[in-house]
Amino acid sequence: MNLDAETYAADERRIQGVGPDIETRHIDICDVSAVRAELARSRPRAVVHFAAETHVTRSETDPEAFFRTNVEGTQNVLEAAEAQGVDLVVHVSTDEVYGPAKEQPFKEDDKPNGEGDATSPYARSKALADDLARDFGTRLPVVVVRPTNCFGPWQHPEKAIARWTTRALNDEKLPVWGDGGYVRDWMFVDDACSAIELLLDDPPPSGVYNIGPENEPVSNLEIARTIAVGAGVPADHVYLTDYDRPDHDRRYSVDSSRMRALGWSPSVDIEAGIRATVDWYRHNRGWWEPLLDQAESLYEDADGRT
Repeated sequence: MNLDAETYAADERRIQGVGPDIETRHIDICDVSAVRAELARSRPRAVVHFAAETHVTRSETDPEAFFRTNVEGTQNVLEAAEAQGVDLVVHVSTDEVYGPAKEQPFKEDDKPNGEGDATSPYARSKALADDLARDFGTRLPVVVVRPTNCFGPWQHPEKAIARWTTRALNDEKLPVWGDGGYVRDWMFVDDACSAIELLLDDPPPSGVYNIGPENEPVSNLEIARTIAVGAGVPADHVYLTDYDRPDHDRRYSVDSSRMRALGWSPSVDIEAGIRATVDWYRHNRGWWEPLLDQAESLYEDADGRT
């Protein structure tokens, strides 16, 4: 059972062919009565709470929507799950709840209560939702996962790797903010899914699990250049912009040893993941081309410099 508010980012084609018995219901998690009624009707064994507003750039101009969905919506899901007596809730958080990494990768217990060091409205809203999920862990089985930045097929072209990929395939320049030295521990989406699947199939006691490939640091500038080459355009299509995001976090980094102790490990390295992603977008223009104008309208990075 897939509950989806069907916002601009939704597309049911993503789950076609996954299985014959999937049903999608148009429900906003901020609608308390609808969420409770649906869980009472479908009586799930487990709830995986993916639903969120996720795009940092959007959160800068509409923070209220992020706090409403990510905080109030999460509370509604947890309360409905508790009322229904589900066996397990997996709450999908993010590594951004820790704030920018300093020296050592963050371990699960390093997150302070509240917004802590989280910077963007997106990250702050997810930090509060993370607290809610962990608080409910005393009342029902809740597992919190904190994945690193994911990429792969079907990602909306507002997101960095998807945006650079679609621009490269259109033989357009690839803008990278600031000095290009920002680092994310990019993870291919299949690896994030396999970790969550493992937790569903063999749930541990309530707890928190970082999910990340723990790659060697690779800058955004290097990622964009790798995409350009994979798409068959010169690496000099990549340029640095005068624009930079306010309070742009320099680096995210997490320690995934707790998740690895359960038997999980990533199977797709970043180079192979980028190749697969570029190839998918190359062969699925009909899906992403109609989304470009709206995605590009979010950005303020048109002016470049060498």
